[in-house]
Amino acid sequence: MSVLEKFRELNGKTISREQIENLIVDAKNENETEVVYRLSKILLNNPDTQNFDITLNQYATSLNAPRHKGLYKEALTECGRLKKGWRFEGGSVIKVPILNKKTKQYKMALNGGKKRKTGLKTNGRLKKGYKYAKGGKIVKVSVKKKVKKK
Repeated sequence: MSVLEKFRELNGKTISREQIENLIVDAKNENETEVVYRLSKILLNNPDTQNFDITLNQYATSLNAPRHKGLYKEALTECGRLKKGWRFEGGSVIKVPILNKKTKQYKMALNGGKKRKTGLKTNGRLKKGYKYAKGGKIVKVSVKKKVKKK
């Protein structure tokens, strides 16, 4: 019987300090570091106790982090390939317009097909007729008409 199997059988049992020390020695010989760390922690936290009631917690051994975030999660498969209807542009993923065969019209997925006016050029500078307002918002400047006096 391996040390790992012996360790798992300890769940719900009462065991003496000597038996734990013997199990630690066996785990060191079989290079089972998880068993050594967990049992050593029990002994170090309770130096005066001779008998222990052991209840084992099962810890997740796999990574539970998502592979992709944001739009990438929607656009990429598990192996990292682009799904149909998506493309890369400028370092990010963009939904490609889909042609409805019945109506012969394109359907945009994310922004409804509307182009947003931001007031910024592609190089990041403000367009003519726009300015920064309080709070960093970009607003269009309205030109006041001069009133001529008669």
